[in-house]
Amino acid sequence: MNKNAHQPTYQTWRSFRSRCNRTKTWNYDKYGGAGITYNSAWDSFENFLSDMGERPDDMTLDRIDNSKGYFKENCRWATAAQQQANRKNCLLITHNGITQTSADWSRSLGLSKAAVWQRVVKYKWSQEKAVTTLKGA
Repeated sequence: MNKNAHQPTYQTWRSFRSRCNRTKTWNYDKYGGAGITYNSAWDSFENFLSDMGERPDDMTLDRIDNSKGYFKENCRWATAAQQQANRKNCLLITHNGITQTSADWSRSLGLSKAAVWQRVVKYKWSQEKAVTTLKGA
């Protein structure tokens, strides 16, 4: 057995390669099946480790631009919140020079997590109205 097999960084390395290469992996269609590849140098765990370093606690591998593959310039260690904010379906809203997800705006305004998103997407409010209208208005 590989001495790294139970280490978080090694598990991350195995996982992204599986998503890109193995057609029987449950989420292959969103990765390899969608054309997401990785730097061939990262077939070596040592090369991946050299580029990315050890995985910090409570972080996972994140592609900065989700339309591109796994390579040093497009990857980072990210928190769950950063990962969530980097999803394709995430609604980013900028108001008064501050850019946040709709969920972050909702929390900062004391609204339910989905409130601002619903205001913009479901009810077709402007982004400004969605983040400046007080609760219950």
